[in-house]
Formats: sequence, structure tokens, C-alpha cells
Amino acid sequence: MIAAIHTPTTLEGWMKAYPFLPGALFAALCLVILLLVALPRLASWKRAKGRPVLDPLQVDELLLGSGALVVDLRSAEAFKTGHIRGCLHVPFEELAARFPTPDPKARRAMILVDETDQISHQAYDQLVARGFHWIYVMKGGMGAWRRASRPMAK
Repeated sequence: MIAAIHTPTTLEGWMKAYPFLPGALFAALCLVILLLVALPRLASWKRAKGRPVLDPLQVDELLLGSGALVVDLRSAEAFKTGHIRGCLHVPFEELAARFPTPDPKARRAMILVDETDQISHQAYDQLVARGFHWIYVMKGGMGAWRRASRPMAK
């Protein structure tokens, strides 16, 4: 004789049969939220692996202290919407012409910025291949700068 499987039909029956279910559902919901929050930052983290990166607060401190050179690699339209005060606007397409070789007298750090930091990592590779030193990428780009509520100029 085969035993019949009884499935609970009321909420109270489900709670008695599966007491771990609310906790498991809550844990699954927390994992989904964590993935949605962390996923956009994972791409930036992967690009930055092994490269010197600075977050927006560190960039702001460098600008106040040693006077680092911030190079904005965005297009002219994006630059006009708002940029870091005192930065040098060099669209990525013009980077090779504007920085062909490093100046041996230059001792300031150079911080590369674009909207998301994707282009900055490409520019970093180009500049390092030409012999530039003291180059950093701002992690998260201008999007991170705005999220950190740092001052912008127009």
C-alpha cells in the first residue's frame, strides 16, 4: 500500500510543514537586492584589477593638496553638462596627439576620468605604454563623482 502525500492547504499548514520557508525567502530576496546593487560596480572592479585607482573622495583630496592634473576624456557635449573644477578636457580621440611623450620635469599625478571609467582604463594602457608614470583612474568615473555629491563646474 502506498502512503498518500498530504500537502498543506492553509497558510498555517504551510508554516507547520515548512518552518524554514520564510527565512529562505527573505535570504533569497536579500541576495537579489545585493546582486542588483553590486552588479554595476563589479565591471568597474574587474577593469581596475592591478591598476592604481582612486575613489572620488581621494581625487578631491588630491586636488586640494598636491594639485593633481585631472584629465576628462569625455566628449565635448558630456563635458559641458558638468565637470570637475580645474580639469583638462582632452577627448579620448585626441589623447595620443595631446600627450605623445611624458615631460621629464612633470611631477604631478595625472587622474583620468570619463563617465564610467571604461575609457579611462584604455587611456591608462596607452599612456603607460608611452612611458607615463603617476597615472590614476577615478573609479566609477563622473557617475561616481556625482553619486558622492562632489562639486562640479559647468
